[in-house]
Amino acid sequence: MATTLERVRTLYERAHDVDAAGRPAAAARAYRAAGAALDDVVASAGATDAAEAQRLRVRILLGVAYVRYELGGGLAGALEVLDQARVAARDDARLRMATLAQEGLLRLRAGDVGAAIAAFDEAVPDAAEVTRDAAVILLNRGVLRMETGDLARAEADLRGCADRAERIDERIVRSKALHNLGFLEYLRGELPSALRSMDEAAQVVTERPDAVAQLDRARVLYEAGLLTEAVDRLDDAAAILRANGASVDLAQARLDGARCALELGRPDRALELAHAARDGFRRQGNEPWQLRAELVVHQSRFSALGLTASAARYATAGRHAAGLARRAGEHGGLASSVVAPALLLQAESLARSGNAREAAEVLGRADVSGRGVPLSLRIQHEAVCALVHFAAADRRRGLAAVRRGQRMLATQRARLGTTDSVTAAAVHGVRLGNIDVAAGLGTGRADVAFDAVERGRATFAGAGRVSAPDDAGPAAALTRARELIERARGLGVSGTSAAEREDLLRRARALQDEVRARSWRTDGASRVPVPMTARGLRAVLDEDTTVVSLVEADGRLVALRVERGGARRVDLGPLDLLLEDVRRARADLLALSAGTAPAALLASVRASARRTLDRLDRAVLAPLRVEGRLHVVARRHLLTVPWGMLTSRAGRATSVDSWVAVRPRTAVRGRPASAAVIAGPGLDHADAEVAAVAAVWPGARVLAGEDATCDAARALVSGTDVVHLAAHGTHEPDNPLFSSVRLADGPLFAHELETADLEGATVVLSACEVGRTTTRAGGEPLGLTSVLLRHGVRAVVAAVAPLRDDLAAAVMPVLHAHLRAGTAPAGALAAAVASVDEPVPLVAFGPLEVGPAARD
Repeated sequence: MATTLERVRTLYERAHDVDAAGRPAAAARAYRAAGAALDDVVASAGATDAAEAQRLRVRILLGVAYVRYELGGGLAGALEVLDQARVAARDDARLRMATLAQEGLLRLRAGDVGAAIAAFDEAVPDAAEVTRDAAVILLNRGVLRMETGDLARAEADLRGCADRAERIDERIVRSKALHNLGFLEYLRGELPSALRSMDEAAQVVTERPDAVAQLDRARVLYEAGLLTEAVDRLDDAAAILRANGASVDLAQARLDGARCALELGRPDRALELAHAARDGFRRQGNEPWQLRAELVVHQSRFSALGLTASAARYATAGRHAAGLARRAGEHGGLASSVVAPALLLQAESLARSGNAREAAEVLGRADVSGRGVPLSLRIQHEAVCALVHFAAADRRRGLAAVRRGQRMLATQRARLGTTDSVTAAAVHGVRLGNIDVAAGLGTGRADVAFDAVERGRATFAGAGRVSAPDDAGPAAALTRARELIERARGLGVSGTSAAEREDLLRRARALQDEVRARSWRTDGASRVPVPMTARGLRAVLDEDTTVVSLVEADGRLVALRVERGGARRVDLGPLDLLLEDVRRARADLLALSAGTAPAALLASVRASARRTLDRLDRAVLAPLRVEGRLHVVARRHLLTVPWGMLTSRAGRATSVDSWVAVRPRTAVRGRPASAAVIAGPGLDHADAEVAAVAAVWPGARVLAGEDATCDAARALVSGTDVVHLAAHGTHEPDNPLFSSVRLADGPLFAHELETADLEGATVVLSACEVGRTTTRAGGEPLGLTSVLLRHGVRAVVAAVAPLRDDLAAAVMPVLHAHLRAGTAPAGALAAAVASVDEPVPLVAFGPLEVGPAARD
C-alpha cells in the first residue's frame, strides 16, 4: 500500500500546486482524481498505513472545500466538505490546526470577519513550529488583520510567515507573504514602498502569472492615480481568472474595474462592471462583497446624473444610498468599505437637492478615521464636507475642509518621487478642487476664485525629487528601446516590413512601460509648492504685467485677470465655441508646415489661420484689455494655444504656464553665460541654425553629427545656462513621458531629462510639437516641455505645432541675440517672431518673472 499511497500523495501535491497557482477549476479536477485514487487504495488494501491514508484524506478534503467556494459553490457547500475533513482529522492535532485554518480562510473569503478571526486564533501554531501549515496560518491571519485595520499585528504575522517559508524553502508562500507586506504598505499610504515589496515578491516566483497579485497591484495603482495602468492589470488578471474558473476573484476584478471606470469619468462602463460583480457575489452568497458592489452601482448612477440634475433625482439617489448604509451597518465589518462611502453619497445627494441641514447630520455619521482607510476615501470625505458647508453658506468651515483635504494630498504628493507619479496622483484632488473653485466663483469675487484655482493647481505642480536616484536598470532599458525605434524607422509601412516595424515598436513600448513601472517605486524628496494668492501676486507684479488665469466652469470659459491694481472676473462665453477655433487654428498651422504645397494653397491656409487667430483674439484677449506683458495660466487645450501669435500680442511679451509660479527675473547680460547647442539628424537647415546660434554665445559648446548622442547631450546640458536643441520632435499623446527629440543614436525621451540638472536654464526646443501636452485624468499636463518646467528650468521656448526647419533657422538666431542682450525669454520670442512674415507656432512656457534685471 505504501507505494500506492505514494502515487496518491503525488496526485495530491499536483492538485495543491495547481490550486496555489490560482487555477481552481483545474485544481478541482485534480483533487477529485487524488480522492478517487485514495478510495481505490483504501478499498483494496484495508487498514494498512491507515494513518497516512487519513492524513491524505484530510488534505484532499481541505483542497476540495476551498476550490468549491472559489468556483461559486458558496460558503455553505464549502463548509459541508470541511465538516468531513474535521471528522477525519479529530485524532491528529496538526490536521485539526490545518482544518481550523482552512475554515478561517473560507470565512475570510466570504467576508465573515468575526468567525474568521476566531478560527485563526484557535489554529495559530506554536512559535517553534516551522512547517508549511504554520506559515500559511500566519499568512492568512495577517491578511485578515489587514482587513480589520490591525496593521502592526498583521505585519508581525506576515513577517513570521515569510521567515518560516524561507527556512523551509516554500517559495510560493514566501512570495505571498512579501506581496502582502507590500499591500500593508499600501494601506499605510506608502505607495512606492508597496510597489517595491510587490516587485520583490514577484521575483521570488517567476514561473507563473499570479492573477491575485495583479489585482492587489491594480489597487495600489488605483490609489496612486495610475488608473489606465490599473485597468491594464485588471484586464490581464481577469483573463487569467476567467480561464481558470476563479469566479470569486473574477468578481473582485470586475468591481475594481468599475471603480477605475468611475474615476476615469465613464459611469456607464462602471455601472456595467459593478452589476456584473454584484451578480457574481450574489451567486456565491457573499453578502459583504455584494454590498461593496452595490455601493459602486449607486456611485455610478449618481455620477451619471452630473451636476445639473433635478432636486428630486438627487433626493432619490440619497434615499438609495441611505438604504445601502443601513443594510451594511446591520451586517457589521463594513464601516469604512461601505457604510462611510454610502453616507457620503447620501450627504452629497442631500446637499445637491438643497437640503444642507440634513446633509450635515448625515455627514456627521460618516466615520473615516480608522487605520488603513485609503486616501481616496478620506479626500472624498473632505470634499463632501466642503460641499455641504458651502451649500449651507458656511464658507469658513467649507474652506477648512478644503484645506484639510489639500494637506492630505500634499502629504501624499511628497511621498512620490517622479513626475509620472506626481501627475497621476492629482486625480484624487479633482472633486475637492472643483468644489472649491465652484464655491469661489459663486462668491462673485475674482480674488477668491483665483485663490481657489491656484490651491488646486499648485498641489501637484513641481517635480517629485530634486534629482533622480542613481539606477542603471532604466538607462539600459531605454538605450535598448532607442535602438528598436531606430531600427523601426528604417523599415517600410506596408507588407512584411510593416509587420516587423510594428513588432519593433511594440517591444520598445514594452521597455518604456517597464521603465515607467520601475519609476513608480521611487520615494519623494522635494517640497510641495506653495500656492500663489491674488493678494501675494499683486504685491510682486510690475505695473505693466497682467496675469490671466483661464478657468473652465459649467461649460463656459472664465478669465480671472490680476494686475497690480486689482483683480476682476470676465466671462468669455461658451467653451465649446472657443475650443472649435483652437482646433481650427491647430489644423491650419499643421497645413502651413507643409512648405512644399502650392503657393496659392499656402496663402489660403495662411489667411484661414489668421482669421481663426483673430477670432480667438477678439473672443479671449480683447475683453481683457491687456496692453503690456501678459502671462497666461491655463490647462488642457488652452495651455498650448500660441497666444503670442494673436494680433494684439504682436511684438509684446507673452508667457504661458499651467499654474502661477513666480521667480525673480534674471539677466544673462553682464556675466559670462554657458550655452549648449545641439543638432539632431535629418533637418536640412539644422547645421546652419546651430552655427548661427552658437555664434551668439561666446564659448558655446556644440554637439552635431554622430557626436550628438543622447548620453552626450544629457551630459552637455546639465548645469548649462542656455540650451538650444534643433532636432525632429515627437509628442506621444498616449505615452507623453516618452515624447522626444531625435538625436544621432535615436530619440532622447522626456523621461530621461528628469536626471539632468537644468535648474534655472533657458531651454529652446527648435523641434516640432514638443510644446504640446497630454492631460492626465487629474488635469495635470504631461509632455517634454512640462517635464522640463517641473524640474526648475527658467523657461522653455517650444513649438505647439509642426515647425518648418527653414523658419526655425530664420527665427532662432534672432531669439538668441535678444536673450544674449538681456531680454527675458517671452520678450525675446516676441521680437524674434516679429522679424519674419510667417506664423510661427512657438510659445514661451515658464514661471512668471518679476522684479528688475532682465528687460522685455
